[in-house]
Amino acid sequence: MTTLLRFEVVEGVARLTLDNPRRLNAINAEMWQALPGLLGHVAEDPAVRVLLLAGAGERAFCAGNDISEFDTIRADPEAAARYNAWQRAVATGLQGLEKPVVAAVHGYCLGAGFEFALMSDFRLCTADARIGIPAVRLGLPYRLEDIEKVVDVVGLARAREMVLLGRQYGGEELLALGVATRVLPDRAALGVAAEDLARELAANAPLSLKAAKIAFRELARRDGPPELDRVKAGEDACYASADYAEGRRAKLEKRAPTFTGR
Repeated sequence: MTTLLRFEVVEGVARLTLDNPRRLNAINAEMWQALPGLLGHVAEDPAVRVLLLAGAGERAFCAGNDISEFDTIRADPEAAARYNAWQRAVATGLQGLEKPVVAAVHGYCLGAGFEFALMSDFRLCTADARIGIPAVRLGLPYRLEDIEKVVDVVGLARAREMVLLGRQYGGEELLALGVATRVLPDRAALGVAAEDLARELAANAPLSLKAAKIAFRELARRDGPPELDRVKAGEDACYASADYAEGRRAKLEKRAPTFTGR
């Protein structure tokens, strides 16, 4: 574990905060290597219903990779392959998470930080958020697997614009692009909205959320057709669950259901 990541679970919501504000929450090697373990904990802990991602400080959600390390740990193709493997492990964990993910984005959200937001189910942004992909302005390749994440959210034409120009977008542009679920006026409003959304999600049936996440993931597959058996298994688990019976009873009794994930 690194001191540059903060993690806590409160009432079903796991809050993972990038805590490197001196460098605009840029992700360094230590953070990349610690993140898969935290995501694994979110995946395995039945007490966790939702993951909420945020950045510490006033200026950024995440400004991307910590490029100050690149001369020593990403300076040639061999080193880049090792570094990219750390990133890929995090993407695999986040994209494979069968629980909802909310990104609370303020200030700069660039490169790898933008990818975190793209892999989230909901992206709440402040009006001053600045989102972009600066790879072409750094001489870096923006890899196919990363471009896929952009295309899945904004479509091929807008992804081409974002990647090739390397410019930043903000405010109402984020809604027009389909990047932002909502744009909030300031960070205080963002915090309230993100917490409210996370609690609303946490109150829903965990197995129903899992089934939906599996279905969305299979629909987005590019390595073959959707694995329908996996989708059906998620659906059948809902039909066979105590939560389904609880949902029916609660509806008839006109009360809020209490779901246990079983």
